[in-house]
Amino acid sequence: MRGHRVGRSGRVLGAAGVVGVLLVTAACGQPVSPRDEPPPPTAGSAAASQPASAEPPVPSVVTVPPLPTSTPEPEPTPEPETEPQPEPPPAPEPAPAPEPVDALTGNAPVVGPVVAVKIDNTAAGLPQYGLAQADIVVLEEVEGGMTRLMAVFHTVLPNEVGPVRSVRTTDAELLPIFGVPILAFSGGAGGPLSALRFVGALDGSGAGRWWRSPAARAPYDLHVDVASVGASTSGWTDPLSVGWTFSAAAPAATDPRDGSRLTARFPAATQTFQWDGGRYQVGRAGTSLADASGTPVTADNVLVLRVAAEPDGTVDSVGSPSMVSHTVGTGSFTLLRDGVAVAGTWTRPALEAGLQLTDAAGAPVPLKPGRTWLVLATPGTAIS
Repeated sequence: MRGHRVGRSGRVLGAAGVVGVLLVTAACGQPVSPRDEPPPPTAGSAAASQPASAEPPVPSVVTVPPLPTSTPEPEPTPEPETEPQPEPPPAPEPAPAPEPVDALTGNAPVVGPVVAVKIDNTAAGLPQYGLAQADIVVLEEVEGGMTRLMAVFHTVLPNEVGPVRSVRTTDAELLPIFGVPILAFSGGAGGPLSALRFVGALDGSGAGRWWRSPAARAPYDLHVDVASVGASTSGWTDPLSVGWTFSAAAPAATDPRDGSRLTARFPAATQTFQWDGGRYQVGRAGTSLADASGTPVTADNVLVLRVAAEPDGTVDSVGSPSMVSHTVGTGSFTLLRDGVAVAGTWTRPALEAGLQLTDAAGAPVPLKPGRTWLVLATPGTAIS
């Protein structure tokens, strides 16, 4: 046991001695033999001497979303400076609706029936009763070139009108412009009576009060109370429009004829109209006409329609054909009012249509408010 310990101490000392020798030799400047250098470490020993190191950590990849890009707001375009505008003027007030007027006269409207009466227009039938109170008087040709009147009452219904005569086909064609009127007459042939029923005009020959006047002989003695006919007949309508317009202002003269007078010469009758500065005096062959009351027969308008005419198939007791003057269609007209003459075109396309009057430009030609004589001038009528 003791020998083992000594040997171990000797080995330690021997190594220390070697180190001491080397140090002394180096200090004395003696080179050291390469054999004396310690051997370089081997790879195995180096590896054994290095401590084991862990694998470096792999960094984790974090995806960073792109930052939102913001587009800068555009600079606002400055509004151009405008001068302040003045306030618009207020809208004009709508034009007031025209005052309603009577369809036959253009004066204040009257509610009531239209009663037309057939009146004789020969020398044997004079004097005529109630004629000066008619709103419209229609002058028409009948058989033999003679004329007869259809007096139309609306604003005033007289208590006595006559002498009453028979109906003609011309009357039936014209009456519908007055709505549904009443016609007072003394009879008629089959053709005119059928035409009257066809157009829907009311037969007033059996209504109201009728009598024979002792002032004349038959057939010129039949008189009628027009007011009683209107009161005792039902089914009539107010005239809404005849087709005419009215104006107190006179239009410009467009007809070269003298507007102060007019003569209508039928084959067997002549009617005249003379301006007196306010109205037209109605006459027969130049002599002023007055009714049985002495009231002058006057007109504010004299309207001449040039119409087509033909026999209606009816003849009188001596074989003369009765004529029908057509007021459905178109033709020329002459209007006398306020002492001037106006020319134009009349148009009535159908029985139920009104009778329109227009000038060369198509504008309405107005009548003067008041009474009108309507002359149906056939091709055989001379107007001067």
